[in-house]
Amino acid sequence: MSDPNQRNGAEQVAAFLLTLDKDGAASVLRHLDPTVIVEVVEAMGDVDAAALAPDGVRELYKRIVLDLKRPGGVRRRSAHELKQMIEQTLGREQAGAVFETINKRLQQERPFLALEKEPSHAISAVLAEQSDAVVALVLAHLDPSLSADVLSSFPAERGTEIVRRMATLIPPGIETLLAIADDLLPLVRQSANAPIPLERSVRLRTVADMLNRTKGDTEKVVLESLDEQDSGMVKEIREYMFTWDDLATVERRAMQKILTSVDTRTLAIALKGSGKRVEENIIGNLSERVRVMIADERELAGPLPMAEVQKSRDEIMNAVRTLMESGEFRPSRGGEELVA
Repeated sequence: MSDPNQRNGAEQVAAFLLTLDKDGAASVLRHLDPTVIVEVVEAMGDVDAAALAPDGVRELYKRIVLDLKRPGGVRRRSAHELKQMIEQTLGREQAGAVFETINKRLQQERPFLALEKEPSHAISAVLAEQSDAVVALVLAHLDPSLSADVLSSFPAERGTEIVRRMATLIPPGIETLLAIADDLLPLVRQSANAPIPLERSVRLRTVADMLNRTKGDTEKVVLESLDEQDSGMVKEIREYMFTWDDLATVERRAMQKILTSVDTRTLAIALKGSGKRVEENIIGNLSERVRVMIADERELAGPLPMAEVQKSRDEIMNAVRTLMESGEFRPSRGGEELVA
């Protein structure tokens, strides 16, 4: 939110309020439309430091002054303001009838409007369980940008079939559309309120981090037990427990233990494009003679595709994990590595 020209109204108001003292900010908030207060308060939690730096504040105040000096134009009223105006003019009962007519007309034009107010991930989750015909019908009536988000969540083959159905769609009557909308809306709201499930990689990283912090034989016992049920999962967990970048933190004795099982060509290729800290820690634990050999191998190899580099890194990481499984090496857990 550092560029004032790129902030929306709520973000600019949020930045302005944070430049005021508590009483001043509260006084301004009291005069805001209730429908935008939540949006402004949420934006206050995301204001970056640049917006509140002296230059940012000066630019913000300059824009506010310029806006105040501009001739007043027609302002779009919120639904809350419109309802108040109509109630004051026609009375509450007649105003209610007017709004009911407006809502019915809006339903005729956009039968799935209520769905559009829900998060796209919730709509996607619910539509994934529906038939292609229903999905095509709903997406054909949603805002195009929202339809695009939802469609992108489907596998390519199914997405193609949905688009084909949308292109040849003959919409049913409005009663049918509204009935479908009424059936889907509670499901979408329920999905929106449910916790978003973590991806498998995130879950396994969490498990790996937890096991890295255990004491005694807990890690070994857990992984051996899991390996009997799902060896593939255990392999992934081990990969997350120690990565290529972690080689930057391995102490001298442990690094030398690891390097004894790696040939110079594999090491030379694996170091191509590597981070500075990893390379320094590896090279720093090699003899002068081996360093020269590595340098020669790298020059002779020339530029290589990343896939070949990754293959060499995998060989080294496999050697590391072999040492881990045998108990000869354990990653750092707040202290130095343990090497048998």
